[in-house]
Amino acid sequence: MDITHVVVLMLENRSFDCMLGMLYQSNDKFDGLTGTESNTWHKPDGSQQDIPVTKAPVLDAKTVCIPDPDPGELFTDIHMQIHGLAADGTPNASGPTMGGFVDNYMRQPATTSAADPYAVMHYFTPDQVPVISQLARAFGVSDRWHASAPCQTWPNRFFVHTATANGYVNNSPTHFPYEMETVFNRLAEAGQSWRVYFHDMPQAATLARLWGGLLASHFLDITDFVQNAADGTLPAYSFIEPRYFTDLFGSSIPNDEHPLHNVAYGEQLIAAVYNAVHGGPGWKQTLLIITYGHLEESAFPTRHDFG
Repeated sequence: MDITHVVVLMLENRSFDCMLGMLYQSNDKFDGLTGTESNTWHKPDGSQQDIPVTKAPVLDAKTVCIPDPDPGELFTDIHMQIHGLAADGTPNASGPTMGGFVDNYMRQPATTSAADPYAVMHYFTPDQVPVISQLARAFGVSDRWHASAPCQTWPNRFFVHTATANGYVNNSPTHFPYEMETVFNRLAEAGQSWRVYFHDMPQAATLARLWGGLLASHFLDITDFVQNAADGTLPAYSFIEPRYFTDLFGSSIPNDEHPLHNVAYGEQLIAAVYNAVHGGPGWKQTLLIITYGHLEESAFPTRHDFG
């Protein structure tokens, strides 16, 4: 049956290995974790230590937020994470090794001597993130979904909306107005409908070509998505933005899964979006895509497919 609705939910800053690396046993059909991956930590005193991948035996208020603090996100940070360091602790001049995550994590300005190098090598097991795991098993999962660019969230979200970041590799400094052509404008030109559904601050609203009347008519609250799915009035293209911030009263908690946010709230959001689409009359004509904002957090040697 023809697809007439596309729904995209983009969460934040988790790697494939972190969320789904243990979905299946790694084999020639699934490029997952073996459990033997590691990064070498080049310590300030000149010594080295291998830090293997790790999991928390149980989920609690602390482990659902690993890694804490947040790993480095700047272009320079991710370059180190991907390319790693040479044996003497200098920048690696060869190709990407995916071996610099621990080194970069332990070099972050906010990181203290008490920071845990294992945090950035942490992964969740399928029973710990059952919603996304069950959907991946029931439908399909891409184990080689590449991020558009090795940099921060805004540039990668711009790639989703505009097919370019206009040369910007970090969130700041900002470069208002962002005037790139957008997929939303192209859809409108082709006579196709679209909406952005959001929780608090829609990052897509920073795109200048969507200002004016389009903001009021095409940017709707997430509750409208649930209603539109139920009554069969979803547009041809729906883009869903999670909650990025805690509100002033602390009653609304981020559900974007960005470290160090609680992944359980992201699981709830995924379930809510799926249930809304699945329960609506347009289910059989809908393509639902769940993805993440950019390459980051808990990636491991020899693997180049995170994002």
